[in-house]
Amino acid sequence: MLRLAPVLGCAITLLCAATAVAAPPWSAPATITTGNPQLAQPTIDFAGNGRAVLSARLTTQANGVPSNGFSRLFGQQVDGSFAGRARLVLAAPPVAYGSSRLALLRLPVAKGNVTIADLEDPESSLGTSFGRCCGPLEVDPGGYRRLSARADRERGVLAANDRGDVAAVWVEHLSGRDHLLVAQRRPGQAFGRPSVIAGSGLITSPSVAWSPAGDLLVAYQRATTGPGPGTDRRVEARVRRSGHSWGGPQRLGLSSGFSVISTAAAADGRMVVAWGTQDLGEEANTRWNVRAALRPAGSRGFGYAELLESSEGDDERPAGRVVAAMAPDGTATVAWSSIAGARFPHTFPARVTTAGPAQGFGPMQTLAPNAAVGDVAMDARGATVVVWATLAIPGVNQVTQQVFASLRGAGAAAFAAPEAVGPAERADLPRAAFEPLSGRPAVVWISRLPGVTERLRYSARAG
Repeated sequence: MLRLAPVLGCAITLLCAATAVAAPPWSAPATITTGNPQLAQPTIDFAGNGRAVLSARLTTQANGVPSNGFSRLFGQQVDGSFAGRARLVLAAPPVAYGSSRLALLRLPVAKGNVTIADLEDPESSLGTSFGRCCGPLEVDPGGYRRLSARADRERGVLAANDRGDVAAVWVEHLSGRDHLLVAQRRPGQAFGRPSVIAGSGLITSPSVAWSPAGDLLVAYQRATTGPGPGTDRRVEARVRRSGHSWGGPQRLGLSSGFSVISTAAAADGRMVVAWGTQDLGEEANTRWNVRAALRPAGSRGFGYAELLESSEGDDERPAGRVVAAMAPDGTATVAWSSIAGARFPHTFPARVTTAGPAQGFGPMQTLAPNAAVGDVAMDARGATVVVWATLAIPGVNQVTQQVFASLRGAGAAAFAAPEAVGPAERADLPRAAFEPLSGRPAVVWISRLPGVTERLRYSARAG
């Protein structure tokens, strides 16, 4: 069993005054856009030129019911401000790569308005396009290339590395089974023909990561029904080494019904797949289990999946998400929110653990006593940031209040004390990335203050 390191940040007040401002060394939050009337799916990434590209989904009302609306992109200008681009519908967060390139996985604009009929029939056309960022944010609409006519609109993911490898991954539903497809683009080439890398069972929660050297990792949950009783649910992974064909699927560990999966890869070939899993249904009936599997550099397969934590409570859903990142030297970091307490009101401690190069995962560190983990990011030197939003109401895992971040310097053994990134403003869904030139982290989130139009907010660390 893992040993808990001393709790950091327990003295932080969870309910701060609504008039509080971002504490140094974080910049005062800038409002990038407002909702119409709401916002969702905030994202952040940096190009090699040091400019950020942000996105968010602006939800609307369609015939009196909420609709997914459309996405907008925002590119950072020379003066640090952001300029937006006209509407489009993103199927996955945009990915910046190289000095100024941008890859997009897109749905038709008409698919942004979700009706009940759309939810019953999730199939959609799915395609990619490219652009440049940032300063003037350019997306070439004539460069749109359709990859599928029957993709599940909610199960697409996209990844790229700085040398120009790009991969789009999505699920298609066939009669009685799912297909998981991958389309790859090598540097200077067009996307190749999509490949089916999993072709049976119910496939959900795909995640994809490129290594800087061009190795591709795809992980997913698969559920199959065999001749015996019950359903076999597991998390699997497939790897394609640069210059080689796909390796076979490897079973990494159990799934309880639904899983939140995150992947990362280093240049030397080391990889990590982390996931949290719990039973399906309206009510929770099993513990929230968080696991991770490492694939050593030079190995042909992942090692034994390690149980990072099994929650105390089995009657509550998790807060936030499970996130993983990997530094160039192969150091892997996984962060998540636990479920503490045997019964209501539960708390949701924000946890993090790290596996050094050629090592397994060490002791957990608790970063906050009650919070929804949003993201983890690592830079080229190995510095790491974890961001979360505090939970405002005892026992409630969906109402968040204020964004905090904790940093660990390159080579440091533990994360530093939490820093307030923004004010208490019903802050939700924080996402983080490192600016590659300065090595400073930046965060985006959504402010959901009652009675105020929702806002996409941005803050960067000054020091």
